[in-house]
Amino acid sequence: MSIFKKITLRRSHVREFLFFLLLTTILAILSKLSKDYTKIYNLPVTVVNVPIDRVVSNLAPGELEVTTRLSGFALLSNQFSDLELAINFNQLEKTGNTQYQYIPEGHPLEIAKTISGVSEVTAISPKQVSIQIDSLASKEVPVKATVTTDYKTGYGPKGIPVLDPSMVRIVGPKAYIDTITAVKAVPKDLTEIYENIALQLAIDSLALHKEVKVSSYVITYSQEVVKFTEGSFSIPVKLINTKDTDVKIFPKTVDVYFTVPIDLYESITANDFEVVCDFNKHNAQDDFIALDITKSPEDVKSIRLATKQIKYIVIN
Repeated sequence: MSIFKKITLRRSHVREFLFFLLLTTILAILSKLSKDYTKIYNLPVTVVNVPIDRVVSNLAPGELEVTTRLSGFALLSNQFSDLELAINFNQLEKTGNTQYQYIPEGHPLEIAKTISGVSEVTAISPKQVSIQIDSLASKEVPVKATVTTDYKTGYGPKGIPVLDPSMVRIVGPKAYIDTITAVKAVPKDLTEIYENIALQLAIDSLALHKEVKVSSYVITYSQEVVKFTEGSFSIPVKLINTKDTDVKIFPKTVDVYFTVPIDLYESITANDFEVVCDFNKHNAQDDFIALDITKSPEDVKSIRLATKQIKYIVIN
């Protein structure tokens, strides 16, 4: 026999060996899959077909531990399935005003159908699922936004920020809705600002219960930004509450410094400010009285006095 024939026979024997090895492996696997096994499944629980005006606000425990008997084929198939027990609202037993219960042992066939290929359900734990179903409620609440701003030198905000929408409608279980007075947007930090602000802010839904829904999860935050300049006026000091006492003050005028949007600078006059010296605030042991700015334009910022107190003399 030539060397080539020997090699051909050896290759033939190898192919036969591999074929029988594969065949026996497949038969062994099929034999194992055809057997029954005990398997414990943790089934998540939900409630379906809840009336439109109600909502599940609490469900405990959130899953059932189900011990089953099933074939290896079914065991393999279930590895690739998302198993969940959907309890129909009509199957619940009412135990209180908003309280319901579900007794798993009373529904073994329904639970078995949830898991493919189950031949027998041998145990279910726990014995009871407690469910709270509340009436839906809704109301409008204000939105609160926290935007930390740092402006470039010489720039600042004009007016107040505008939120759109400034109110949102929240819907959910009445027990939760009654406790909510406002919803908050996710905080934002801005730096080196020199132009108008317009940005989208997300409602902080993580701060709300998962059953509470919001009519809008995004709001627009707007703030006008303008360039400011500094101005000053010499303002007469107004002395009040002297009654019948003859009081003299020094000096009779003080300088007021302020910043104002450039486009409004020309419209600001000394008459827009008022500085008051209230004699009721004097201390007999001291000959100075603090000053108060009692009137100033709405758009003026960073107002300060060159002199915060003035001297007084009581003339007998």
